[in-house]
Amino acid sequence: MFLSQKHQKTIIMTNITSFIFKACRYEPENGMAFLDYAYSSGQTFTETITFPKAKTTFTNDEQYVLNKLLKKMHLAAGISYYKAYCPPKIILENQKISRDEAEFFNKFYLLGLGEFSVENKLDLRTVIHFPALSTDKPTPVTLPLSKINVVPIGGGKDSLVSLEILRQAARPFRPIAINAGPPILDVIKSAHALDPILITRKIDPTLFHLNKQGAYNGHVPITGILSFIMAFASILYDYDTVIMSNEQSANEGNMVQNDIIINHQYSKSLEFEEDFSNFIKDHILKNFQYFSLLRPLSESGIAALFAKEPKYFRTFKSCNRNFHIDTNVRKYGWCCDCPKCRFVFLALAPFIDKTEMTHIFGQNMLDDVSQKEGFRELLGLKGHKPFECVGEIGECRMLLKSLSLIPYWQKDSIVADLSPEINENALSLQELKDISLTKFTAHNVPAEFERMLDDYIRS
Repeated sequence: MFLSQKHQKTIIMTNITSFIFKACRYEPENGMAFLDYAYSSGQTFTETITFPKAKTTFTNDEQYVLNKLLKKMHLAAGISYYKAYCPPKIILENQKISRDEAEFFNKFYLLGLGEFSVENKLDLRTVIHFPALSTDKPTPVTLPLSKINVVPIGGGKDSLVSLEILRQAARPFRPIAINAGPPILDVIKSAHALDPILITRKIDPTLFHLNKQGAYNGHVPITGILSFIMAFASILYDYDTVIMSNEQSANEGNMVQNDIIINHQYSKSLEFEEDFSNFIKDHILKNFQYFSLLRPLSESGIAALFAKEPKYFRTFKSCNRNFHIDTNVRKYGWCCDCPKCRFVFLALAPFIDKTEMTHIFGQNMLDDVSQKEGFRELLGLKGHKPFECVGEIGECRMLLKSLSLIPYWQKDSIVADLSPEINENALSLQELKDISLTKFTAHNVPAEFERMLDDYIRS
């Protein structure tokens, strides 16, 4: 009897009652971590994470912290495999966690799979449940880690602004990247950043086969997963501070469903930053620092700062097609047909010469009528905020309306057609810069680093 793909998936899911965290191990001799998972159906997965040129010997305290971080990294990375069927039972075979730890991962999975839940029409509020079986109190330790800052490089403008802030302040840093493809390697080279840490994460290919067979698929909180990997790597590469480049705009959700704010950028938000930082400090490593240097600024503020660094104009890439988890479908460059490309073009347009903008993107996206409906979404004129790493609706409206005052942009079709639909007042370029670079107070930037940010804004 022939069964439709949907019917096949229903039968498979009926047979899967639990997701199992099997085991995890780290082999220092080859710098590889192995994370094992399974479904109650018998399907197994092994994810591998490789840490090149990592240290191979550890003190007792370092080994203690490394083991604890490994187990939490195991839990965080498991979200990629759990989402295939989202069974109602989670089994931890290799560790016991406390109520506080369980609550952290319940929240990480629920909010981190928010967009995924919308796309797959799921309600996971009563499904995700990490078992709290340990009554042990947290025993975090302090390690003599070197006072070194690592800056995750994603290939886009934000992390490059963070690098330049640290460079101007003459503060030591190392770039760090996970699964660095050509765009990331190119910007690291153009930044003349020395001694990059290049980690490789390999998803078990079985997961891709399940997706093709009809298993659930969709967005995961990748920044959160990578944050756990970078915490683990702090022992291997001897650093105490991870400086993220997430902005104030990442705090804004896209929509509300089942009384939950759905935020594509949840693991880039201030809420996750605080939860993650406190989790590591309170449960594992007291002197681990994790914060976003650019949190006091909006996307438009970061764009204004990035415009001061023309050496990156030819190499930076923000289009997410450059970073697809499946390397076989990656496309390098700017696709100029997605929310991310539209937003980055819009954010930079007031601050960079029009001819230069066309060179960067290969076309003028603001004079392409086929882009109109996509820009309407960014501006809140239809639908909801796109599920992408884009700025707030309010700042998008401010940016586009202000372009209507700039002679070389005001006649382009997107600006001419959509600016009349925006009620907000247009701002002069100086007013736009002043507002964009006005800092928000909600952030966790240490005082010494905030002074560095201030100095760079004034420079």
